[in-house]
Amino acid sequence: MKKKHLMVALGMTLVLAACNNDDEQNNATDVDESADIASINDETITEGEFVSYMKNEFGEMAFNQMIQSYVFNQAADELGISEEEIQAELDDVKEQFGVESDEDLLEMLQMQQVPVSDLDQLKEDFIIPQVVIDELRFQDVEISDEDLETYYEENQDSLHQVEARHILVEDEETAEEVIAELEGGTDFEAAVEEYSEDTNSIPAGGNVGFFPREGVMEENFSEIAFELEVGEISEPVESSLDYGYHIIEVLDRHDSFEDVREDIEAILTEQEARSPNEVVEELMNEADINILEDDYEEWFQLPEPMM
Repeated sequence: MKKKHLMVALGMTLVLAACNNDDEQNNATDVDESADIASINDETITEGEFVSYMKNEFGEMAFNQMIQSYVFNQAADELGISEEEIQAELDDVKEQFGVESDEDLLEMLQMQQVPVSDLDQLKEDFIIPQVVIDELRFQDVEISDEDLETYYEENQDSLHQVEARHILVEDEETAEEVIAELEGGTDFEAAVEEYSEDTNSIPAGGNVGFFPREGVMEENFSEIAFELEVGEISEPVESSLDYGYHIIEVLDRHDSFEDVREDIEAILTEQEARSPNEVVEELMNEADINILEDDYEEWFQLPEPMM
């Protein structure tokens, strides 16, 4: 199992490109250097002036990005990365962003100022590099059953989790009344709708999801939740943050080795994997890159060495 960071490529804008190397797109318009493309009062801007301006302002960055884009696409070919793998990565990204369609994902990324204009560019500039990085990061990682079991024995408290839902009310008297209604057959979610002060969890029927013993939920809430059996409802639990009183029901528990095995594997795999920067550095250093025009020699930059 591989533990993936969500689109490492999105967080590496100085390393990866927003430069689509599709020849048809890049050469869609031939440059006519003498052509007037805009006028401002009595002055005109030629296409040649515009291209020169863009080259001077952004040329070095775009040049390096374009080289890196080629390196990643060649690496993808060498690794035999399939369309199915690319689509699987794209589906993972959509799931983690909470969207279902390609169009919604593009819109969300554009709102976050990620420079993508269409799905092909998204795949070319971000999805393919991400798949390549993951393939190489985890290539030599091997985690044994003994490694998993040892980690579990040493870290049980932080690995165990419970899933719970709750009803938050202002005072203990109200909490007692709600508990009585639940014992009398009132549906828990209906009671959440009627009584709970926790507006964030009301849409989920009071469900706050899985959480570990420490570091997520308030102390009193967590302590009682970890004492309850699945399906058991607590007595009134006073909030340690003065929110009022909780009525807690535990829905599920992950407290055996098998329950958390995949989580442990993900943790250990990530610990053993190479960093994304290390992978990029290796790819760029191993590529046979020759700058054929002297004017561009000073522009080309390899990634900084890892410290």
